[in-house]
Amino acid sequence: MNKIFWNGFCFVAVMIALVIYACANRGYPQGGEKDETPPKVIKEVPESYSTNFKGKYIDIYFDEYVQLKEINNKFVMSPPAKKKARVSLRGKYIRVTFQDTLLPETTYTLDFADAIVDNNEGNPLGFYRYVFSTGPKLDSMELAGQVIDMESQLPVLGAMVLFYENHADSAAMLELPNYVARTDSAGMFRVTNIKNTTYRILAIDDANRDNKFMPEEEKVGFIDSLVTTMAFPVVVYDTIRPDTVVLEGRRTKKGVELKVLTQDTIVRRDYTAFGPSNLFIPMFDEEKTQLYLVDGDRKERERLDFIFSIPAENRLSVRLRGLHLLEKEDQSDWFLEERSAGRDTIQLWIKDSLVYKIDSLTALVTYLRSDSLGKRELFTDTTRFYFKDKPEPKGRRKKDKDTIPEIKFMEVNVGVGGTADLNKGIRFDFDRPIHEDGFKNIHLFEKVDTIWEPADFTMKRDSLKIRRYELGTKWKPETEYKLVVDSMGIYSIYGLYNNKIEKTFKTKAEEDYGKIFVQVKNAQTPIIIQLYQGDKEVKVLEERWIEKDGKVMFDYLNEGKYMIRGILDRNGNKKWDTGNYLKGIQPEEIKYLPVEINLKKNFDVEQEFDASKTYKREDPSKKKNTENKDNRRNRSNR
Repeated sequence: MNKIFWNGFCFVAVMIALVIYACANRGYPQGGEKDETPPKVIKEVPESYSTNFKGKYIDIYFDEYVQLKEINNKFVMSPPAKKKARVSLRGKYIRVTFQDTLLPETTYTLDFADAIVDNNEGNPLGFYRYVFSTGPKLDSMELAGQVIDMESQLPVLGAMVLFYENHADSAAMLELPNYVARTDSAGMFRVTNIKNTTYRILAIDDANRDNKFMPEEEKVGFIDSLVTTMAFPVVVYDTIRPDTVVLEGRRTKKGVELKVLTQDTIVRRDYTAFGPSNLFIPMFDEEKTQLYLVDGDRKERERLDFIFSIPAENRLSVRLRGLHLLEKEDQSDWFLEERSAGRDTIQLWIKDSLVYKIDSLTALVTYLRSDSLGKRELFTDTTRFYFKDKPEPKGRRKKDKDTIPEIKFMEVNVGVGGTADLNKGIRFDFDRPIHEDGFKNIHLFEKVDTIWEPADFTMKRDSLKIRRYELGTKWKPETEYKLVVDSMGIYSIYGLYNNKIEKTFKTKAEEDYGKIFVQVKNAQTPIIIQLYQGDKEVKVLEERWIEKDGKVMFDYLNEGKYMIRGILDRNGNKKWDTGNYLKGIQPEEIKYLPVEINLKKNFDVEQEFDASKTYKREDPSKKKNTENKDNRRNRSNR
């Protein structure tokens, strides 16, 4: 009986403990609602918009603890000082300490953007600006606008906009600006409390943060003409909450019935606006003109590489020294030259085995390079080129003398898969220069019924890349072909042969392609119409040049989405030309058509491009965010 009682007592005790635990858990704190209230400024010492400021620092107090988020990137003091002001965090207040002497009789603006956030959730204070004057009055004029990257037509974030009272072009490189502003994510800028005068305005990316422009090193944009501040009256009519007006009353059985009428109250507001506030600055990379040799190296035993700073005529000449076989005036026959389109990359393939087998080569290298004044002069330097074969990995078992060595083949990349386009050839890329007489060992067959019949073709070498060739022929639609390269049929100038290559593929049907016709209207200059894909990273697929109004065609296009942009080719040289600040040249305008063409197979699409219209390109990042929101909405509705 005692045992039964004891078991029952334990059971009741356990149940009571579980109930108490559950009740205790029910009241456990979960942290409450998320704090979404931004911090508030409760005191400024001295107060913002103070005059006759003589201090060394200012303090700004908040109603809660705050943090400084990317303060070095977001804080802007205007006018700028040689020694930048220091912003320090002190719990519930921040201190701005001036490390340089402030200018007399000058209005200063401290722009914190959204760098001040609360300590818990990171809620931003907002775009906070503090203003004071070292003189008896505050300047009150303003200027505002937008900075756009001319090539991408997208807003530029974090560009520094410089305002100069000195109108000389050179002031941007030699002097601190009178005022500065930084662009936000929309490329917008606004400078307040500036003098009422005329300014030269430019924008730079200011890589070294010195508030000065470095030509060819930093992106730049400028306004062609000088800008004068102005103030003008503005009248705005606002509609406020309706008033209730009693018009009449009449007696009924239930009492007096009132007829009422509500009418809006229109209020006139007069204020002063400052501007201009619609300034537009197209930003661009200047064409680099400083020519010099970036690198001269020997990455492979048989090859010397030379990389120059810019595409330009460099008159490179390399003369080997210390080799009796090459001690002669004409040394042009010891190498094959391969170069990029602008000659900024040049590769010299050494033909003579007696030369490339030497680990250390000495050469006199002569080329054009820019001096301190930008003038290009011939320069000669003695250069050593080293190459040493990599040692075999440790632990590798030594092969017996009787073991047959592994055959090493020349690497060949043949650009064809299971299908081939009707308008393209087959590209061959060899890893070494080759002897072209081996092309007789390349065979192309066309399948007629069930029989492989030989097909005619040509092999054409690329004008620049001497190791690249293209096989060309007139392809028949929906036809099966076979490409065969005989084993050891092609050999390089270094004695390596190819392994056997055999590829079978089929050409596409005419109906697999679509066409896009672009009708160009109101062209005042020649235009380059480019067909591209991609959003932020634009991949130009094809382009057409048209001198005046007319129609251009893009054919043999696969099914997919395409976009169009037009370059207003002012000088008619069939390429986009950038600008130059010191020469006062703006970059050629690029217009992105805000239409995505969804091309289907066997369809033709006609699209108008009006060169006189201003097209605004949609920011790809915002477009992607919108698509993500739509996708989440669609998933939630399932």
